[in-house]
Amino acid sequence: MIFLQGIRENYGGEGLFMLISNLPKSALTAAIPAILYWCFNKQAGIFILFNATCGRVINELIKGTFCVYRPWIRDAELIPSSESLKEASSFSFPSGHTQFTTAVYGGFAFFYRKVLPPLVIGIFGLIVLSVAFSRNFLGVHTPQDVLIAIIYSIGLFYMAEKLFTWLGKDKERRLIFFIGGLIICAVIFLYLYFKPYPEDILNGKLIVDPLKARADAFDALGFGLAFFLGWFLEQKFINFKIKVSNKDRLWRVIIGFGILGVIAVIIYPLIKVFLSIEAYKFFKAFLPFFSILFIIPLIFTKVEQRFKR
Repeated sequence: MIFLQGIRENYGGEGLFMLISNLPKSALTAAIPAILYWCFNKQAGIFILFNATCGRVINELIKGTFCVYRPWIRDAELIPSSESLKEASSFSFPSGHTQFTTAVYGGFAFFYRKVLPPLVIGIFGLIVLSVAFSRNFLGVHTPQDVLIAIIYSIGLFYMAEKLFTWLGKDKERRLIFFIGGLIICAVIFLYLYFKPYPEDILNGKLIVDPLKARADAFDALGFGLAFFLGWFLEQKFINFKIKVSNKDRLWRVIIGFGILGVIAVIIYPLIKVFLSIEAYKFFKAFLPFFSILFIIPLIFTKVEQRFKR
């Protein structure tokens, strides 16, 4: 990391790697599972969304359990990128950016691995490795942070594949999956919220405020509930079809990203101003994924039915 820091300080590259590092939060990353789910392959969309949301819950569980400080806390010689430092909060291990990138881009390649050319799979793998490397280059994560995020995300792919195969054999299993998912989310939330966190002080300040660390429990709860509630409610009350015209597909995308835009531009700022940090963490995680899975399909289904009548 010190070697990479020397390259960054002497030769630049911070701007490029900041762009790469921000890929997980880009519209493209949101579009991949959303458009698949709404328009082309519902199972592929569900697979990626499951890995993205449940992988994030696992990420928060590992972070809150091991409480590993950021690299520059552990070694004073390390100086992270000033831009990336603004978003590097809480603990370091494992990397959330790497996990989310692996879940979406790696999840897409994994789901279609039997039909995609090796070159395409290689490109998606390169995207994952590029984001992982950018976190090291910018000095906000160690190689261990990104490596473990990739490993457990890939392990989750295989588990999810077997899980959804099991669910497809009997519709009654969906209720077991739903209730089990809610229980697991609740247990993880309670564990992360009530467990003790280190209160080490550096330069007269807490390195990581335990109150902020506990707020990450609401982040995990939001992601988990968004998937299990959204998935179950859509299956139960909508069960929309993807065999529609290209015109309908276009309207689904317009409606979907219009709603997601309202959430990002209007609702998030309001929540941040009027609600607590815990509520903000929860709704920031919950709203977009619950909307993708349930709210948006509910709206475009009603719109399509109205136009057909």
